Amino acid sequence: MGSMMQFPDFSDKIVLVYLMGRPPDDGVLLEHAVFEIQGGRPFIIGDFAEGASANDWVAGVRTALAWDTVQQYFMFDSMEDYMARASQAFNAEQFH
Repeated sequence: MGSMMQFPDFSDKIVLVYLMGRPPDDGVLLEHAVFEIQGGRPFIIGDFAEGASANDWVAGVRTALAWDTVQQYFMFDSMEDYMARASQAFNAEQFH
């Protein structure tokens, strides 16, 4: 009996990841995310999504996030889905 860990399937999804120890509004938005074991630890490997923040200097750059530092994540069906929901949240904040 193997101890194969089960990971979520991020195929064709946009993934917003929040890491422990980072500010609550400092999420990482990834596309093309997959899991990979590096140095015996699972990582989410993905590309920083373009247009996800005002500071796009890392757009399209590959990054790795240690799975054991993930506090929460959200999966979106597309960048359009993410942008529509993010703009709703932004608009709601403007009225409060």
